[in-house]
Amino acid sequence: MNSVDISLFRSINNLTDIKFFDPIGIFLAKYSIYVLAVFLIFKWFQKRDNTQYRIYLIISILTALSSEMFGKLLAGRMYYHTQPFTVLNNVHQLIPKTIGNSYPSDHTIIFFSFMIILFFCTKTWSRYNYLLIAILVSLSRVFVGVHYPSDIFFGMLIALIIGSIWYKLLAKSQFMSKLVDFYAQLEKEFFNKLGFE
Repeated sequence: MNSVDISLFRSINNLTDIKFFDPIGIFLAKYSIYVLAVFLIFKWFQKRDNTQYRIYLIISILTALSSEMFGKLLAGRMYYHTQPFTVLNNVHQLIPKTIGNSYPSDHTIIFFSFMIILFFCTKTWSRYNYLLIAILVSLSRVFVGVHYPSDIFFGMLIALIIGSIWYKLLAKSQFMSKLVDFYAQLEKEFFNKLGFE
């Protein structure tokens, strides 16, 4: 393992000595994925009249799925290392984790896949909040002792590259627009039958 990677890991993981950060780090590392899922479902229905925004959400899902496949099926097979707590002494492990290949970080890939697309499609200063959230969630995985910084960095890189490709290909696609409009019509008819306007 690279000495710089270990040194960076120690710097972040040792912040657990400041007990104020522990519940924040644990929440971000363990439960933020569920918050993300609720947020995406909420935005999908909130933006039901906004075809373009729904296209962005679909692109983010495609990015997450393809990035995760690339990370596990290719990158994860090219390079292997287990979690820090399995090989290093005095690691502050704050959440349970199954032992396996920690490279690259799944949480990082998933969060950056969604947040990078939301960053691309948002034109106001608030777009940087998406990146900040993704970075904090990713670093929390190092904080709680289950990933190295390199796991995080390459997870970010994979999501950024694949997300950029999907965004370039599909963001202005007429096919995607027609597909989403067609789905929206079916969805509207379905909810009308249930008595919802």
